[in-house]
Amino acid sequence: MKQLRFSTLIAITITAVCVIVMCWLGFWQLDRMEQKQQRLNSITQKQGKESLSLIQALASNDPRDTRVVFEGVPDITRVLLLDNQIYNKQVGYSVLVPVNTNAGWLLVNYGWLPAPDLQRTLPSVVIENDGIQQFSGVLSKPGKNPLIQETMSASTHFPALIQQISVADISRFLELNLLPYVVVLTQESEVFSRHYEPVVMPPEKHLGYAIQWFGLAIAAAIIGGFAIVKKGRRDE
Repeated sequence: MKQLRFSTLIAITITAVCVIVMCWLGFWQLDRMEQKQQRLNSITQKQGKESLSLIQALASNDPRDTRVVFEGVPDITRVLLLDNQIYNKQVGYSVLVPVNTNAGWLLVNYGWLPAPDLQRTLPSVVIENDGIQQFSGVLSKPGKNPLIQETMSASTHFPALIQQISVADISRFLELNLLPYVVVLTQESEVFSRHYEPVVMPPEKHLGYAIQWFGLAIAAAIIGGFAIVKKGRRDE
């Protein structure tokens, strides 16, 4: 009898843990939905304002998504290629270049280039080198992908291939004190494809995922409860 009661207790514990975890995931998705909605509201407000200088934007509480115009000198000898970037269902690279501005060194995303082939051949990057240049774009703050362990290979050749934008790692690699932001250029270009997509997954998708998790929690509770009751009756 004790063994039977213990097995029932294990079944109840497993069911309860599954329900709790699924409910937690559902509430987490709802929290993500709220964060995304707040971010979209902030973006709409910022995009409706005039462009700021780089120093003005960086002095604000949250510089992300702020339109900026500034001057700087790009270091075209140290081009970085962000790997595995999809645009219009085609694989390619985002081209990043360190630019010396009046606010300090800053990574600038010049835009997207398609991969030349499927053999991992790097694209040819042509960037004007006319000294001080005018830039127009949007400030973004790159996040670190926990699924990617390395930012870049040990190679010191340029253009250098990177797997994610880790400002700290790239600063050490380039031996520059980079600002913790990236400017995504938005001005039209005949060479690069440019688009700014700060929110990839809309809030509605998070709501859909939350409903799915809550539905799974309810299903687990019903199925687990039915199985536990049935087992209890059988063991009587």
